[in-house]
Amino acid sequence: MPIKHWFYTIFPALKQPLHRRWYEYISALDKDANLLFMNHGYAALDSAEPLELSAEDEKHRYPLQLYHHMASAIDWSGARVLEVGSGRGGGADYINRRFKPRSIVGIDITANAICFCCRHYSTDGLFFARGDAQLLPFAGNSFDVVFNVESSGYYPDFQRFLQEVVRVLRPGGHFLYADMRYQEDIETWRAQLDETGLRLIKEEDITPNAIQALALDRERKQELIKQHAPRVFRGLFGTFAGLGGADLARDIPKAGERVYLNWIFCKSRG
Repeated sequence: MPIKHWFYTIFPALKQPLHRRWYEYISALDKDANLLFMNHGYAALDSAEPLELSAEDEKHRYPLQLYHHMASAIDWSGARVLEVGSGRGGGADYINRRFKPRSIVGIDITANAICFCCRHYSTDGLFFARGDAQLLPFAGNSFDVVFNVESSGYYPDFQRFLQEVVRVLRPGGHFLYADMRYQEDIETWRAQLDETGLRLIKEEDITPNAIQALALDRERKQELIKQHAPRVFRGLFGTFAGLGGADLARDIPKAGERVYLNWIFCKSRG
């Protein structure tokens, strides 16, 4: 079992505060807004036409493509949207520009990230606020879409987060969700999601897509680390960025290897 996984299994309450401090440190280093996304990314494995992007978006292609892949599964017309764990805001901003929902609110527990987003983005319909994924500061039935990308593994109480998602989601609304878990935790993960009562529309293993994205985006990430990270911390930054493969399973998953899954759920109207 990887040391990090063992440590958080023994001390689950430390996951969120430690990663909050880490995100705050990264935000303080990134003065040039190069880190708008912090996910491992998605790369298509077939010969489909590449996603057409603006020159500004192109440098974020692979992490941005993860949001696009998830978002393409539903209709966003007129939707009130919540991203839980919005980080540096790149995903919420892209979905707002590309899919044009009625509004998007991004919340994150990291104060520096929210301050950055409020300064950096000025798109109509896009808002950011500080909030805890386990105690969402919204009334019930407030959103047509809730999405969460590569963030939930750091929550001390994952089931409480799921309860909050169900509470704020309107009947007929969608929960779009992508994250990783170690192979030995997959059965429990699925059981927790099943207990929400949300209807499963799709479960997709995107581990190979994430591995390919990490490989294709490696050079850009290495250069960013070289530019922004103190030399003594470059190894840690590389691990965080997935430069070592992020423990992702390259074949049949084994204990100590992670699987990356993309899910779509719908809340019953009844």
